[in-house]
Amino acid sequence: MKKVVFSLALATLAFGYAATANAATSASQTITGTLNPFVSVSTVEGATTSISINNDGTLSTNLTPGFKFTSNNKTGASATFTVKVNTSDGNQVDAIAGTSNSTNGKIVLANASTLPLAASVRDALTDAPTVENNANAISYTVSFSVDNTNNGDVPLFDTTGNAVSGTVLKKNGTSQITMNIDKSVRTNTYSVDDVAGSYQATIYCTSATL
Repeated sequence: MKKVVFSLALATLAFGYAATANAATSASQTITGTLNPFVSVSTVEGATTSISINNDGTLSTNLTPGFKFTSNNKTGASATFTVKVNTSDGNQVDAIAGTSNSTNGKIVLANASTLPLAASVRDALTDAPTVENNANAISYTVSFSVDNTNNGDVPLFDTTGNAVSGTVLKKNGTSQITMNIDKSVRTNTYSVDDVAGSYQATIYCTSATL
C-alpha cells in the first residue's frame, strides 16, 4: 500500500513539472480606438457683419461674413450656403441669387421691423429691378472666396440660383469661406420708400464629409 501511495505522489509531481514546462512566458493583446470622420463649421471671428447704411443706400464698409471648416476626413468636405429674409407674407424667402456655376451674385438686406413683401425681395434680386416695386429690400453684389485654394475650392451658385455650394475642403485640414458684400448699392433698389431701421439677412451654412 505504501508503494502505491509513493508512486502516485511521484506521478503527480511529474505532471506538475510538465505543466510548468508547457506554460506561456509572454502574451500580446491589440487595443483599438476608432476615430470617425467629422466636419465642423463655425463663424469667423473678426468678420465685418454689422455696419451702417448711408443715406444714399451704400454701406459704410463692405460686409465680410465668413465660415471656417475643419475636418479629419482625407477626402474633404462640402458645404451649402443659403440666405433668407423675413417678409410680411409671413414666411422667409431666398435673399441671394446668381447664375449657375458663378461665384458672384446679388444679395438683399430686408427691413427687420417693417417687413417687405416677398415680391419686393424678388424684384430687388432681378437684373433690372424697379425701385417702386422693392420697398424695404435693398440689394448689393456678393462674391465668394476661399482663403487657401490648396485646401478647398470657391463654392459656386447651383442650378437653382438661390444656393451656393462646393467642396470647401479637398482633404483633411481647415479652410475659410468668405462672403464679400460690396458696399455699393445696386441701382433701383434704394429709395425713400425704404423705411429707416435695421436691415438684415440670415446666412445658413450646412456641411458634410465627402
